[in-house]
Formats: sequence, structure tokens, C-alpha cells
Amino acid sequence: MMRKLFFMMLALCISGIYVKAQNADYKWNVGLHGNVNGYQGDLGNSFLKVNELLEDEGFGISLGYYVSRNFDVLLKGSYFYIDYMDIEGTYAQGKQGYADLVGTQYGSWRFNNAVYTGTANLKFKFNNGWLFNENALISPFAIGGIGVTRSRGISTRSDGRHNHSYSNLALYYGGGLNFRLSERMNVIFEAGIYNPMTDEYDGVDPTTSKWRSSNNSVGGDAGKSKDIFAQYSLGITYNFGKKKDADGDGIADRKDKCPDTPAGVAVDEDGCPIDTDGDGVADYLDKCPNQAGTVNGCPDTDGDGIADKDDICPKVKGLKQFKGCPDTDKDGVEDAKDKCPNTPAGVNVDVNGCPVDTDKDGIADYLDKCPNEAGVAEENGCPKKIIPIYFDRTVHFPFAKSYVKRGDIKLLNEVVAKMKEDTKILAKISAYTDAIGSDKINQRLSERRANAVKRYLVKKGVEADRISTVGYGEASPVATNDTAKGRAENRRAEIRIRLN
Repeated sequence: MMRKLFFMMLALCISGIYVKAQNADYKWNVGLHGNVNGYQGDLGNSFLKVNELLEDEGFGISLGYYVSRNFDVLLKGSYFYIDYMDIEGTYAQGKQGYADLVGTQYGSWRFNNAVYTGTANLKFKFNNGWLFNENALISPFAIGGIGVTRSRGISTRSDGRHNHSYSNLALYYGGGLNFRLSERMNVIFEAGIYNPMTDEYDGVDPTTSKWRSSNNSVGGDAGKSKDIFAQYSLGITYNFGKKKDADGDGIADRKDKCPDTPAGVAVDEDGCPIDTDGDGVADYLDKCPNQAGTVNGCPDTDGDGIADKDDICPKVKGLKQFKGCPDTDKDGVEDAKDKCPNTPAGVNVDVNGCPVDTDKDGIADYLDKCPNEAGVAEENGCPKKIIPIYFDRTVHFPFAKSYVKRGDIKLLNEVVAKMKEDTKILAKISAYTDAIGSDKINQRLSERRANAVKRYLVKKGVEADRISTVGYGEASPVATNDTAKGRAENRRAEIRIRLN
């Protein structure tokens, strides 16, 4: 029965490796595992003997918790049956070893044990964004921890058969592969070693005295080989918990590219509103959802800014006041009186057909961002002025990291409050690294740091288009890179807030 379960799980694992999944949203994990087991100790070694492994079967359960991209905490419990008989070594009959020396009537030494284990482990995942993407279909891991083993069984030795029972602390270490079948289901293959803090599980203990073989040569100490157990397991695990989905569109926040989608709007796999005609205007805002267009999602054949459905002259560029039909000079002044015949269509003109310049600064109102106040051309018609800097803030990062530290949250919240107070101001985030590492790696790290600060501000409600980011790598240090303190000061992101 256990062999059938093992091979069924193996088939499920192979058939499921092509299905994309993502499980970090569901932080808890439970699993059921089938296992085969091997022994290594004084009587021999069955770690790589397939026939013996398949005879020593068992099962296990697990409970895991997602801590971060790098680590899970995993509790494991397992049961397995294991036996072994020395047929060619020191304790085998007919090999002129210890078993022949003591003249046992019971044949070669052997043991039969039922073993129960329970361990608390730390699991390191290689799909942490450095070697493998967190969404990888197949991802390796390493695992290690400490727990207890409980063994009950019979050992057959020179002096008869003995019932024995042991409970010991044990180390566990190993590794394996995780195959993601769906958002919640996984198949796990794992190989590990249980290393109990004793050497008596096989019935050969360290207290057995030195012995001499029949040719009087020293044989050595019995019990000198540590008893350890290999376990190869295949299991199915299920992720559970509640993923964060702020806009309620069914797409988790961490993969939602449009996290502020209005309630009730249909979205695609990235969490963005569906755009059937692919014109860049979401269906819920598109007045022509099945026709690609440029004016509120509708076609505009003549490109005059008036949708064909509203344009009386859809094939000739016109003016809005004439419902899409042209006016010869497009300014409402007849050509004979027009002293400015090249005035762009739709621009307010005076009686001579020239663009109005209310403040008489030589910049027509339609180009003048301050039409009622005389200004200069380099400021688009506004008075030249110095853009005030509201305030600067600087946050720092751990070595080689790009996440926002808890200690900087209060500072960033001040930035959020300032930008919410005045929606006309913009923020620029400039990020840097210390001088450790290559220029290419430091450039990418500085960009990630700038984006990490931006993500926090956006998460707190600041519009993304009011924030610009740039990474400068290890350029412009504010302190020496020859000391740890100086490098810590250089690992920074500067937030500068200014008027729009």
C-alpha cells in the first residue's frame, strides 16, 4: 500500500510541473508525506540500496509557516519501520568477525524497529528572487532542525533477542524540490538524515568490549559507527490562509498591477481592468468598447479630437464649435481681415485674427500658463521664480538590502502627510549604495531602493505619478567608504519634495 502511495505521488509530481502557481499569499501549509528509509550504522549501510529502501516504509505529516522569501518554519512528524541484518560484515556469521567469535546461535546480528520522529526545522528556499523567482514552478530548498526520535523494536544478538526502547534528541538535515501544482497545492520531494544523539538503535552499543578475531588480530570497538537514518519522502501539501486584496478584485496585492481598480470592474490576470479592443481605455471607461479609438475609446478618423460618432464631417478635420466641420482659417475671423493667418485652430483671437495676449508679455494666451501675469518665455509665460524646496528626508538601508526599515516608517509617514496636505507638490527619490560590489550590481540595488521607498508612499495613498525615482549606484557618497559607519551613511535614499 505504501509503495502504491509513493508512486502515485511521483506520477502526480511529474504531471503537475507545467502548472503555474504562487503560494506566498497563503502563509500556512499542511502536508501528508509517504517515505522510504535507510539505515547506516555498525551493521552496515542501506542508504542507496533500492530494494531495502522500498521495504522500510512510513508516512509523515507537516505544518509550515511562510516567514519570508528566504525562510519557512516547518514542524515535521513521521513514522517509519526499519530493519537490517548484517550479512557480510563484522557481525555476520561466517565472516570470522564478532558474531563468530562469541559463537552465537542466532545467526547474523539484526534489528527491527518502529521509529517515531518529531522535529522543528528552518527551511531555506532558493526561489527567493536571487537564484530562482519566487513564482518558479520547480524550486529547490535546504532544511535543518532539531527534535526527538522514539524507537521501539527487537534486536537479535549473540545473547538472544532483546526488546528495546529509546527516546533521544536528534538532528535533522536535508534538502529537496518543491513542485507547485496550483495556487494552493504543491508536491514535495525531500531527502534527509535523522541523526539521533545515541548509538544503540541497531542493538550494538558502545559498551561492547574490544574483541579479537580467530586469527588473533584486533577487530576494534563495537558500536563505533554512528546510527543514522536516511529518509526519502514524497508528499502533497496544501497552502491556506487569506491573501491581501485591497481592491477586492480577486488578485492578490503583491501581484496586482492595478491595485486601485474600482469595485465591480472586471479585471485580467494582472488585476487591471479589461480592455477588449486594446486601445488603452478600459472597457468600463470606453464609450466604444468593441472599437479601438483615441477619443474616450472611440475612433476619430480625421484626428480632429471629435469622435466619429459625434463628428458631422468625420473625414475632414474640423472645429468642435462646428461639430467637427472646418472653418477656413479655423479662428472665426475671415481670411481677408486675418493678420495672423497661421493661428492654430481653436485658439482665441482678437478682431485682427491674432491670438489674444492678455498680459502683453509677447506670449499668446494659448501658450501662456500665466495669461494674466506678465512673464518670460522660459517659464511658459509665467514670472521667473525659484521653486521652493519644502523639505528633504533621508532613509538608510542594511547592507545589500532594499527594504524599508521599521525605524524609518515614521519619517516616511511625514513625507506622506506633507504630500497629502498639498497635492501640487512632487517628490523625487534618489537612492545610493556604498562602494562594496560591482558598479552594475550597485546600480541595480540603488534603483530597487528608490522603488522600495516609492512603493511605500504609494501604498500609503500618494499618487504614483507624483513620485519620480532614480538610482545613482555608489556615486556621490556623503561619508567615507573606508569605515562601516561611513558605508552605512552612504546606503541611503534621499526624498526631496518640491512644488509642481
